Amino acid sequence: MGICVGDLVRSYDFNSRRDIEGPGACYIEGVVQEIVHASGCERYKIRCTRRVVAGVTDDTDVDRSYFPPVNGTPTVYDGLTSFVEKILE
Repeated sequence: MGICVGDLVRSYDFNSRRDIEGPGACYIEGVVQEIVHASGCERYKIRCTRRVVAGVTDDTDVDRSYFPPVNGTPTVYDGLTSFVEKILE
């Protein structure tokens, strides 16, 4: 299931951590506004609706844009990014 403009998504700060609650939870939730080319690769432009840092909601980033690489982008460690997942409503 691909991620498209208009989708509600969760973008994790760390690829290996997928906690939604507790001290390991670090992510943003938001809506994909567009897909842009920036910093050498395709990236999701996500308008933040919720930010969680170490399990605590941080409202200061609401409406800020984040630009994580599109899933499947090669990493410097010979892997592929998969930081962003669609939130099923």
